[in-house]
Amino acid sequence: MYRQCPSNHYPYTIQPGDTLYSIAQRLEISLSRILAANPGIDPYRLRIGQTICIPSCLPNHTEYIIQPGDTLAKIARIFNVTVDSIIEANPGVDPYSLRIAQRICIPTGSKCAEIVSAMQNDINMLKAESTSQKIAEENYGDSTQTTRVIEVTPTQILFDAVPVVFSGNYIGHFLPAQNYPYYLDAAMGGQRGITVKDNFGVWHTFGYRVPIS
Repeated sequence: MYRQCPSNHYPYTIQPGDTLYSIAQRLEISLSRILAANPGIDPYRLRIGQTICIPSCLPNHTEYIIQPGDTLAKIARIFNVTVDSIIEANPGVDPYSLRIAQRICIPTGSKCAEIVSAMQNDINMLKAESTSQKIAEENYGDSTQTTRVIEVTPTQILFDAVPVVFSGNYIGHFLPAQNYPYYLDAAMGGQRGITVKDNFGVWHTFGYRVPIS
């Protein structure tokens, strides 16, 4: 049966042969944290199909899903942290053997939070003066659709909502494996657009061509 997990946790469904120890080993998380996230669970009587909650990251950390071609050095550059701080936040992770879809935690320092807060204040002032942002918020602000960022690099970005790679450096605006509100414009003359709200609440519109059958 589905179980609603608290924030910063994700559900895991017990599979045949699972034990809490094997789950902890496979997901690279301590057994004590799994037990703390599931009070009352009997580790000796797990049921196939049972849902437990897996804690993702500690406070002041951001969850990140390893993408093809990732290295800790590359991830450190994206998040503006050191490789050593990532290794410290993920004991047991082999930095030379990262796996696609592997979950790791990225530390976010208080100084970084101060910088982001200052940036957000400046962006909010600019948004208030921007007619295009006001229009986008009025048109798309109530959208419940979200799109996941599959990849974001210094040269391009890819969303799962559309099979198109867009050029540009959007690091910091969007984070890999995170979901963002979006709106997909209707196709007109072979042209279409996707409008996505970034981490700072700014709407970005990406245009692309669709095949005409």
